[in-house]
Amino acid sequence: MILIRDKRIKPPKYLVDILRFRDQLSYVRLENGYVKIGALATPWDLSQSILHRDERFAGFRDVWSKFGTMSLRFMATIGGNIATATDFSDYLVLLHVYNASVRLRGVNGERVVPLEKLILERRKPDLKPGEIITEVLFPEPPVGASSAFEKFDRRSILVAGLANSASYIQLEGKRIIDVRISLDTTGLNRIPGRLRELEDYLKGREFSAELIEKAVEEVIPRSVAKYSDWWASGEYRLEMTKVSVKRSLLKACKRLGVV
Repeated sequence: MILIRDKRIKPPKYLVDILRFRDQLSYVRLENGYVKIGALATPWDLSQSILHRDERFAGFRDVWSKFGTMSLRFMATIGGNIATATDFSDYLVLLHVYNASVRLRGVNGERVVPLEKLILERRKPDLKPGEIITEVLFPEPPVGASSAFEKFDRRSILVAGLANSASYIQLEGKRIIDVRISLDTTGLNRIPGRLRELEDYLKGREFSAELIEKAVEEVIPRSVAKYSDWWASGEYRLEMTKVSVKRSLLKACKRLGVV
């Protein structure tokens, strides 16, 4: 509404209140090997679910601890955080490392879109006229996997961050079986995305803090571009991004008992 007021986005022809569907679209379920989250579930709803009790989903606890103010944690919705489609969408960053998809429903039926393909550009999700997000879903992680989320800013709790990252890792002993890493933004387009080059660098190797240090210092400077604004320079954001990724990877591994 603030963006509409300030004429930064085009006002919609109609504004529809969908809170009447709260009972149908606010849930967290494990069904047939998938985690399913209703689009109207709030961060508080997630905090009362398995997503905050099981180490395979530990990154959700991290997002909760850094997500805006306490009042926002009761008011914001997962669907809304995704549809906002910006580098400030914390759950969007985390859900990237779970290979999440979104279920969209509209007057012409239903479709499921991978999260990586949903965001066309900043503040522009691939939503057709008459279409809404009804569900977020992702494969249930295996035993031996965990995740972490890091958010840096001048204050410990803030809506926006200077450098946000999420990591998901699966280990067999100390061998990295699978790893996924995402950032609030990997380029000047300012939308969240995966660090595929860094993931490929780490997969199949034996975990060590030295490996994480070497990989991040080598790969991120050549695969990530950060913008400058009144808040911080691109150079500072890049340095903080490296710190953020190192910490999220090490935290996820610590949760698996190898640090």
